[in-house]
Amino acid sequence: MQIKSEQLLAQLERQLLPLVWIAGDETLLVQESCDALRHFARQQGFVDREVYTVHANFDWQSLLTSGNSLSLFADKKLIDLRLGNAKLDNEGRKALHTFLENPSEDNLLLISSARLEKASTQAKWFKQIESAAYFVPVWPISNQQLPAWIRQRLKGHGLHADEQAIRILCQRTEGNLLATAQEIDKLSMLCESTDIDAQTVARAVADSSRFNVFSLVDSALEGQAGRALTILQHLKAEGEDALRILNFICKEIRSLLPMLKLVQTGASVSAAMQQYRVWRNRMGSVGNALNQHDQASLEHMLEQAAKIDQSVKGLNKLNTWDELAELILRLAGKSLALSA
Repeated sequence: MQIKSEQLLAQLERQLLPLVWIAGDETLLVQESCDALRHFARQQGFVDREVYTVHANFDWQSLLTSGNSLSLFADKKLIDLRLGNAKLDNEGRKALHTFLENPSEDNLLLISSARLEKASTQAKWFKQIESAAYFVPVWPISNQQLPAWIRQRLKGHGLHADEQAIRILCQRTEGNLLATAQEIDKLSMLCESTDIDAQTVARAVADSSRFNVFSLVDSALEGQAGRALTILQHLKAEGEDALRILNFICKEIRSLLPMLKLVQTGASVSAAMQQYRVWRNRMGSVGNALNQHDQASLEHMLEQAAKIDQSVKGLNKLNTWDELAELILRLAGKSLALSA
């Protein structure tokens, strides 16, 4: 069954099918639709999660084995299958058909991919899948739709903007939704009022060029360890919340992981950034990080971040700001033993 992304959760509440396929070229919208489904799945008891990234030599039998198995503690399981280019070979098509022939109520399969061509969606193999699953095509936001999308996004942050402010945001980000979402995040952090006009946007742009969390993260990605630590010290002195800094760093690290996995399958760094719609102004810093790190180093940083989170909450005796500095140094490709 084909449905719109905004209908997905309501449809799942009415009837939970064993497979949900979310496809589109607008990375942010696909990610957020997938995030919404993962959240829904956890609420429905799908506690376990297995992630598979399809590549040229992918073992489709591993997917079927996972679909037929229960976890040690018999929790329901979400199987997160990431296709990337959305092209399935015959083995992949057969595997999905087999999965749907006798689906387990304890397993839910989420497929995320790039946009499917019309020829694929009209093919017999896909029609068979669609008859037993939800297919959610995610369409790009057009230039005409962008102002309304920005207003809705701002509303989610408790903000309201006038027409001139909306127009400036559209011009600044040139229709790139990831960049637009980031600009709105900045406004939510920097603006004291909930009403935003052109002057507010200009003031926020000026503020964002000084010491802030975004400059901190970009400096670290660029390998500018000294500058990143200087910004961290300024943020600390200004009373910035350590947990908010940590959350922004973690968000950036998690965004690098799928791009890095794509690079490991043979794609170029440039192609990976284009597929995940990295804003051109950030390609230099993000590209440097992708060349600097591997999956193990990024996952190690997330493990360290979890310990920092515990320190903020008083669950261990680590020095939060020293650990943040160490994490930033690792993200910048450096390492330094810091005293507690």
